[in-house]
Amino acid sequence: MLIEKLPPDMDLYRGYCDDLARVLEAQKRDDRPCSGCDRPCGNHNSPTCACECAPNCVHAPKQMSSDGERFPIETGIAPLVLAFLQLRELNPCWSCEGHEANPGAEARPPRVIFYARSTLYPALVAEAVSVLQFQKKLSCPWEVAVTPVGNMLDATYTLQPNLADAKKPTLRQLQNDVLVIAENLQTELVNAARRYQAELRATVHELA
Repeated sequence: MLIEKLPPDMDLYRGYCDDLARVLEAQKRDDRPCSGCDRPCGNHNSPTCACECAPNCVHAPKQMSSDGERFPIETGIAPLVLAFLQLRELNPCWSCEGHEANPGAEARPPRVIFYARSTLYPALVAEAVSVLQFQKKLSCPWEVAVTPVGNMLDATYTLQPNLADAKKPTLRQLQNDVLVIAENLQTELVNAARRYQAELRATVHELA
């Protein structure tokens, strides 16, 4: 069958432009990504300075969780949770570092569920991860899947490995993927957002 293109929707395109501008502007913030953290930093003795905010922060696993004492973020997924927090507009709400299969239970791959109030944002995450896959930095493809959780108005998505191929990576390989994605997520997402922003602005200008 012939698949026809949708007619242009200027209001939708302008909304996308606003969404891209919002997420790009959010990357300029220099406040701490972990909500409520007021521990003085070692460099400036400041309770607001973010110079030491990094995946190796020993306080991050508890600080990033809504109930850090009982449910701290697992150390194997903490760098990726922090990477999402640093994006500001894509707040993580659940995570798992991955676990080997136990008797009576299946293996669980690492994953992060996150909120996104624009459909463009999970698409940007998928684009960022696809770049890393193209560069052969990941052990397998990773995908972003819609994951209904609670209120439908606050859409949630999951970043997870796609294990459909017969040759499955080990948990160690997947956890290494987590570190690679965490290290590159912000840079690649910003690059993708800027590309789409330029394309959308050109389209809006052409159709105006």
